[in-house]
Amino acid sequence: MTTYVFDKKSVAANQSLAGQYAYLQAHRALHINAERGFAGIQMPGLVGNASAPVPYPVYAEMDAQTKAIMLDPNVEVLLNDLMPLARPLSIGKMINQYRQAGSGGAATSSISGLEPIPNDQTVYSYDSAIVPVHQSGYYREWRELAGQQSEGWNDLLDDQAGSTRTVRERMADSCLDGVVDANGNPLQFKGVKSYGIRNGANTAKASITIDLTSRQTAPEAVRDEFIRLRDIIRRDNRVSADLTVYVSPEIAATFDRYFIIDGVVTATRSLRQELESLAGIGAIKELSGLQGNELIMGVLSQEYISPLLGQAVSNLALPRQTPFARHQFLVWSAMGLQIRADINGRTAWLYAAAE
Repeated sequence: MTTYVFDKKSVAANQSLAGQYAYLQAHRALHINAERGFAGIQMPGLVGNASAPVPYPVYAEMDAQTKAIMLDPNVEVLLNDLMPLARPLSIGKMINQYRQAGSGGAATSSISGLEPIPNDQTVYSYDSAIVPVHQSGYYREWRELAGQQSEGWNDLLDDQAGSTRTVRERMADSCLDGVVDANGNPLQFKGVKSYGIRNGANTAKASITIDLTSRQTAPEAVRDEFIRLRDIIRRDNRVSADLTVYVSPEIAATFDRYFIIDGVVTATRSLRQELESLAGIGAIKELSGLQGNELIMGVLSQEYISPLLGQAVSNLALPRQTPFARHQFLVWSAMGLQIRADINGRTAWLYAAAE
C-alpha cells in the first residue's frame, strides 16, 4: 500500500491516512476562502491581484507530480524500500512508543496434563521515536502569479517539483542519520532524540576489517567479511529472515569482477553473485548516501523497522494577509524512523564502517 503520498485506495483503507488527507484539504480550503475574501472587496485599479486561488486542476497536477517524484524507483533506494513498511499516524502524534516484550512466563510438561499451571507475567520495557516535520517552501510575487493564471501555471509546477525533490532527499537522509537542530545536535522532543540507521541506539555497530573499496582485496576475503557481518544479525541476534545489504558506491564498484580464489577463476559468476548466494543475504544494493568503506544491512519488515508517517508528502498554499503579499507554498511531510529491538537489545539492523 502506498503511504508516503495520497491516493484513493490508501486513504480509504487507512483511518490515519484519511485524517491526514482531511487535514490537507482543510488547509487548501482555508487558502481558497482567504483569496475569495479579497475578491469580494472593491479595489478599482488593482485588477489582477485581488484574488488568486489555486484551481483544483492545478492541485491535482501537483499531487500527480508528487506521486511520480516520491515513487521514482531509480532514486533514494533505501527510502523506496522502507515505504511499504511505514506506519501512518495522526499528525498530532509527535512521539510513538512500543513495548519490548521479554519471556512469556513459565511452562510445565507432563504425561497427564494435571500438573499445577504456573502463573507468571511477561516482562516489558518501552522504547520511543519522534516524528519530525520535513518541509520546503517556494513563493511567487503576486504579479507573477497573476500572470501564470493565463499561462498554465507551469512555473509554479516547476517550483513544486523542485521542493518535492528536496523534501524527498531530506527524508532519505533522515533514514540514515536522523534530524539535527540548528546547532547540529540531534533533534529531540521530551527527551526522545531523532535517529537514523547509522546512529540509532537499536542498530548493531561493527567495524569493517578489510578494504571493501579496493579491487586488490581478495574476493574470498570479501566473502568472509560478509559472512562475519551477517552472523552478527543471523547468529548472535537470532534473526533468521533474509537481510538486504546496502553498500556505498565505492564498494559496489568492486562487485562486478569475477569471484576468484587463489588466483583461479572458480566460476563464471561475479563477486556480487557469490555474495548474494550466501544464506541469509537477500539482495545487495548501492546506496548513494553511504561513502567509502561503509555498509548497512537489515531485515525489511515492520517487525524490525518502520518509518512513522504523521503526514504524507503533500503541498499547499499558505493564506495571505493582504492582496499585495507574495504567494507562499509549502511541500511537507512528517516522518520519523523506528528501529525495533527486543528487551535484550537484539536487533535486525547493523551499521558497519572502517575504523
